[in-house]
Amino acid sequence: ANTAFSQGIFSDVMSGKLIAPEVGVFAWYELKDTATGKKLYMRQAIVGQKEVKGKDGFYLETEVMPEVGYPIIYKMLLTGPASDPANVHEIVVKDGTQPVEHIPLDALKQTEGEQEQALRESLGKETVTTPAGDIEAEHFTLTEGDNISEVWLNESIRPMGIVKLVSPEGELFLTRYGKGGPDAESSLERKLKEQETDDIKVEVNAAPSRNFSGKPDKKE
Repeated sequence: ANTAFSQGIFSDVMSGKLIAPEVGVFAWYELKDTATGKKLYMRQAIVGQKEVKGKDGFYLETEVMPEVGYPIIYKMLLTGPASDPANVHEIVVKDGTQPVEHIPLDALKQTEGEQEQALRESLGKETVTTPAGDIEAEHFTLTEGDNISEVWLNESIRPMGIVKLVSPEGELFLTRYGKGGPDAESSLERKLKEQETDDIKVEVNAAPSRNFSGKPDKKE
């Protein structure tokens, strides 16, 4: 999961904002790496809520899974787009079998001046065909330096509204979305509970659904 492709996609995704944030919403995506042809899978979910200095903060968990191997999990407490370090209040990362790591927020401040703000331009609404069905979405271009990406957004696809994203490294597209159930639970917390109970069966039974049938969750 630690490829340049997945890191680039993660950066593009996190430059957006939460859409009508609500604990329990989730979306699954398939990622294709243009250079290698490899696939990755990404799940995003709002797995908790916490007040931060009078503002509503939401725990956004992003889990990136390779076809073979262990996932990397990012859990961030946000009060706005993660592209602005002022909106990021906690960062927790678990890379494969490595211990959970709490990332100091100072690391974001050190790179704040190095980041360019992406310029966004709307190209109008289009119908996008995905495994989750045909979805009407607004098409934007994102220009950051010499890199140009394209993203299609629909506010009904929470937590971040992303239907499709195409970057120089590859593309990401929605496979399904919904609210509640195992897909809305924190994989990070589940793994922590497994370590406490030392019960291997829990990991198998509680694993997030990987049914990429393309059918939207009926609860959405």
